[in-house]
Amino acid sequence: MSLLNERGLAGTTLAAIGQHAGYSRGLVTHRFGTKAGLFAYVHDTVAAEWIARVKSSVGDNIGVAALRQAIEALHGFIRDEPDDIRAMYLLRYASIDPSAEYRANVAKVHRAQHRHVQVWIEAGQAHGDIDKSIDANLAAELFCAALDGLLYRWLVTPTIPIDSLHERLHDIVQQSLAIRSRNAQL
Repeated sequence: MSLLNERGLAGTTLAAIGQHAGYSRGLVTHRFGTKAGLFAYVHDTVAAEWIARVKSSVGDNIGVAALRQAIEALHGFIRDEPDDIRAMYLLRYASIDPSAEYRANVAKVHRAQHRHVQVWIEAGQAHGDIDKSIDANLAAELFCAALDGLLYRWLVTPTIPIDSLHERLHDIVQQSLAIRSRNAQL
């Protein structure tokens, strides 16, 4: 991950990885097969850590409370593991290249994230905390996109007011999904 963050995808070669880790390129190749195999492993490892962090933070919460906890998990991940998240998102954004061999790995994680968020929203609707007229699928997609966009902007411009933006995102989720907030606006 440190090589990805220092040198980017092109500069992170199997030989450089072996040298950085104190192993031969052959051992790295034997373990991961290709550079794409290594990138998939790095992405999947950090994504699994991210998903575990979100699940732990969300716990049994549903609806808006679950989404708020997911936002908090993201904020904590940025604070606690900035290099990990930077490497994962470097790989994620590079996966839009049609030749990216690990693209399916990124898409799989995106689908899992969307599925979790949609379940939280639907559970909130069933419990009466989220307006039932809201399309849970679209709301989940928009929520995931907002988190990805916030991360992207922070990665490109680390000086943005990330703490304030996370707080504002809490407010926006509450205002746009919660029944009490929507009824008060009517």
